[in-house]
Amino acid sequence: MKFVVYAVQFGTAALLFLFSALVSWYQGSELLNVPWEWKYSAKFTELMYGADSIQNAGDISQLDFFVYAAKHTPASVVLMAVSLIYIMILACCLLLKTYFKRRKSALHKA
Repeated sequence: MKFVVYAVQFGTAALLFLFSALVSWYQGSELLNVPWEWKYSAKFTELMYGADSIQNAGDISQLDFFVYAAKHTPASVVLMAVSLIYIMILACCLLLKTYFKRRKSALHKA
């Protein structure tokens, strides 16, 4: 029964992460239509290819969409980050719980 509880939590958090990532990506794609914002929001492209590497919209990295979305519509990016943190905390709790359960049973056998 506990497996079902963890599976439902992981599934819900993963779907929420996926949905919010897609929404953030879509909202951030507006960066392609705003050339004056490229200098301020295309940080990953500048980091990977140099400061003057952006000549047209096709030069912009997909990761910069998330930067633009975080600056202008942060709700979906915050939801994405919170769901990712929840997944990581849930995974750590499950791993630690399993580790201590196995350690306890190994000590009782010895």
